Amino acid sequence: MLYKHEIRVIKNDKSIYSFRDAQGFRKGENKMLNVKPVDAHVYHYGWVKEPETMIKKLRNTATFYNDVNWLQKFNNQQAYDYSNMDALSLFTETHPAVIQDRIKLKNWHFEHDISFNRLSLRHKGKIFIKKYLGIDTFYKNYRII
Repeated sequence: MLYKHEIRVIKNDKSIYSFRDAQGFRKGENKMLNVKPVDAHVYHYGWVKEPETMIKKLRNTATFYNDVNWLQKFNNQQAYDYSNMDALSLFTETHPAVIQDRIKLKNWHFEHDISFNRLSLRHKGKIFIKKYLGIDTFYKNYRII
């Protein structure tokens, strides 16, 4: 999932905590943070792992939530099947220097028809409304100041 605008840098404040799989943060008693947008790009490579490593990551993640049913989907898999991704787009920018050597050493091949996606009609509608009407109906985990 693409999170185009999310909190990625916070003050060192013990009342701020991770919220919803670290998608964002909250403060105190479930209060949204006030944020100031900055002109910065953060590239997240959390799903760019060898298929064998990715399946281990997903099994481990399932244990955080004690989700036995979800975990059983991966019991017999030795490697993650990336063809089940909801939607992908081709990355045409330059990767940051810190990751370029790792990308060159990649020892697995990935092919995917980027024209295919499994996004729900609701999600596709939100994308359409934002793109053509300029109205953002996506969930926000913060308040812009």
